[in-house]
Amino acid sequence: MDVLLVVRDGVSAEALTRWSVRFAHGKGAHLRILRVEEGKGIGQPIWQNWSGDAGDSWWHGVEQGLSEVEGIGIELGSVETVNVYRSVMSIVSELKPGLMILQDRADHPEYYRGALENLVEDAPCALMILRLGEGASGGGKVLLPCAGGPHSRRGLKIAADSVGMDVTAFFVEPDVDDVSRAVGDVHLERYVKRAGVDPMSVERKVSLNSDVYGAIRKEVETGEYGLMLIGASGASSIRRKLFGTVPDRLLRGGEGMSVGVIRGERPIGHRMRERFERLLHLSIPQLNRGERVALFDDIEDKARWSFDFASLMMMATAIAGLGLLADSGAVVIGAMLVAPLMTPLLGGGLALVQGNWPLWKQCQRAVIFGFFCALSIGFLMGLAARALTFELTSELAARGAPSILDLGVAFISGVAASYCLARPKLSGALAGVAIAAALVPPIATVGICLAMGKFAVAQGAGLLFGTNVVAIVIGSAVNFFLAGIRGKSSNGGSWAKRMAITFALVMAGLVVPLSSALVSKIAGAADIEQKVTAAGQSEGLDVLSVQRLKYEKGVQILEVLVEASEPVSKEQVQALQQAAEKSTKGKVKVRVVTRLVSEA
Repeated sequence: MDVLLVVRDGVSAEALTRWSVRFAHGKGAHLRILRVEEGKGIGQPIWQNWSGDAGDSWWHGVEQGLSEVEGIGIELGSVETVNVYRSVMSIVSELKPGLMILQDRADHPEYYRGALENLVEDAPCALMILRLGEGASGGGKVLLPCAGGPHSRRGLKIAADSVGMDVTAFFVEPDVDDVSRAVGDVHLERYVKRAGVDPMSVERKVSLNSDVYGAIRKEVETGEYGLMLIGASGASSIRRKLFGTVPDRLLRGGEGMSVGVIRGERPIGHRMRERFERLLHLSIPQLNRGERVALFDDIEDKARWSFDFASLMMMATAIAGLGLLADSGAVVIGAMLVAPLMTPLLGGGLALVQGNWPLWKQCQRAVIFGFFCALSIGFLMGLAARALTFELTSELAARGAPSILDLGVAFISGVAASYCLARPKLSGALAGVAIAAALVPPIATVGICLAMGKFAVAQGAGLLFGTNVVAIVIGSAVNFFLAGIRGKSSNGGSWAKRMAITFALVMAGLVVPLSSALVSKIAGAADIEQKVTAAGQSEGLDVLSVQRLKYEKGVQILEVLVEASEPVSKEQVQALQQAAEKSTKGKVKVRVVTRLVSEA
């Protein structure tokens, strides 16, 4: 395994070289030191074996760091490039080092720091970035706090294989009980074993302290440490760990203490995912800070269960109920525009992406209370409709037969609504999205049909509402994620991941009944047409088409177009009626339209 050290200037080259030599020597690896300078083109370095004198004053610091080195092969190389990232990535692809070491400093030029961040994201090998303390010499022990994830364990493995007993695996356990130290010892030993390291090959220390950073600071002051190594995953995490307030406090005093951040090699799956995310970042407009602030404020304000929310829900349900009973699609559309239920569903998608538990509870409270409020209004209207002998209308029946198409409409509506809400200049399109994703009409249908005793239609309308809720939440979460909204890792968003997986599984599970409903609807229509056509032929009629029309007084209307040389008799119409009822296993009304044909 090669160790690749990338050096940009000679100021701190000696300490960097000494640390690189220690890591390479411990693993018996070949060390390559690459000097990067700003220039023209993207060249490839010419490597030369280290012979004790580089012949250039620029390499003086490196030569000092390489003094008294034995047992490892060392090569030096220089490259002048206009693009540090592309040059280093090309060299990494060719050499395939096991570990690459870089230096990060606050005074680096912007072009170089940008290259470092891209290398952190893209380099396939394990990567270590060092921030050298004042007077750093490249000597001393390595302190590795054991409280991180897989990258911290990877750092422990690399350090243990390289410098052995000069590594201290450090664990902080809260001092809350007499057995706290024993618990810390167990945790630390398990952590070391999970890193693939023999617990006896490194020094282990447990500190009883409720202040993690205070414990680390105290250990740094008492031990002879030259480097503290921290595990991190991405560029932003590395930036915080290198230049946050904690490293600054730990490095004060000019004791030569350095801080290193390490991440393990990138699995191919992770690299592909991150490239895809960066591609989305480049191609999909990302929300800026002002837009995110406005979005969060808008959703948190409108997704709250309040008097205004309840009033709009009751009015929207009343309008929807009247439209359903009057069989008026225009009135039902008006109810969709009044209903406020879309916003808390979008807030649920935002809460999943952020891991925002308070927002999730607030939105779900609004959805649940809004549902029962609308259901109650619908049930009362259903009782009134039953008393006035209203029948099932086509608008009510349509909500009782959801299909896979409704799932697709709801998902795309969730994406579209969240997209428009996040971009104020597109807010005019929200009305159209609200019409597409019907939320209140299915609830009103459930209440009305329960009161009227139409339980099959009520069940179908309930399934439609549930389908809309799940699909809109998932759709909005997908859009918010693509728009660049992320939650802090410290928020403990594991519940959000579990909830998102649950919703996705429910959405996938809904595909089966909704698809079967669509298939049975298509198959049922074909069966009716086949049986009515056969009955017409037996009566001497040529049936051209069979079409379902709206419900009239709760009865399905079938329009049968026949071709004949004389008007159809009542007996023939009765035969067609019986065939249709036998096929649908229910009451239907057949309306026959005759096309008279006269042959010469």
